[in-house]
Amino acid sequence: MGDEQFEPDLYALREAADEFPFDDVVRLLGDRHTRAVLVYLHDHPAPTLEELADVVTAKVASETGAIAAPSDREQIQLRLYHAILPRLAELGFIAFDTETKAVSETDIPDAVSDALGVTDTEA
Repeated sequence: MGDEQFEPDLYALREAADEFPFDDVVRLLGDRHTRAVLVYLHDHPAPTLEELADVVTAKVASETGAIAAPSDREQIQLRLYHAILPRLAELGFIAFDTETKAVSETDIPDAVSDALGVTDTEA
């Protein structure tokens, strides 16, 4: 599974690039940590920073086949807090409270979810 590459839905990727600056879309979907966060937020719209750090750390460990060390989780948590979550908030995808360290709202555009292959199963 560690050799598996991300292959977005190209039609959905084009729609996402029409809604947002191309560089933003590439940056979002080109980063495995950000992809893991966006996929998780699809079904869990109000997680804490700690919860997201656990999820992303576990995802990376499962992809690489390695056992995650506490320092790996700490690095991911710092990156989430200082880079990934503020960027998603800046784009309007989430509301992130730096005091409580929690996501309070999620509004990920359908085109981005579609490009990630995350779809609602309810009709």
